[in-house]
Amino acid sequence: MPNNPTAVSLLLRRIAAFFYDCLLLIAIFFLITSIAIAFNNGQAVQHPGFYIGLYLFAFFFFDWFWRHGGQTLGMRAWRLKVEGVDGELITFKQSAMRYFSGSILFGISLLYALISTESQALHDTISKTKITRNYN
Repeated sequence: MPNNPTAVSLLLRRIAAFFYDCLLLIAIFFLITSIAIAFNNGQAVQHPGFYIGLYLFAFFFFDWFWRHGGQTLGMRAWRLKVEGVDGELITFKQSAMRYFSGSILFGISLLYALISTESQALHDTISKTKITRNYN
């Protein structure tokens, strides 16, 4: 563990915000799945396309929040904001790079934040974004 309390604090806030967002996404996934089951004669949906659809839905969920204000609901609760390295709102390309690299490198990416000089995760570096504290 590094001796940088700011890096640890930011990482803990990021994890808490992500957990908060996951709870919201799980609720939405339950709703989507119940509708899909209803259209599948009450049977479980086991088609790989359904799971890919949920993954892409999660991307559009995060993308919309990140590009419209820079905060998901969890990030707003934990006073975090995502922005480009230039301080501007992120683009669709940055959002896609951030989501897909973050989901592929999930644990590694967050651990990287502990050794990064600017306390940013690996998917932030890849997508040229940064997480900042929002004091508003």
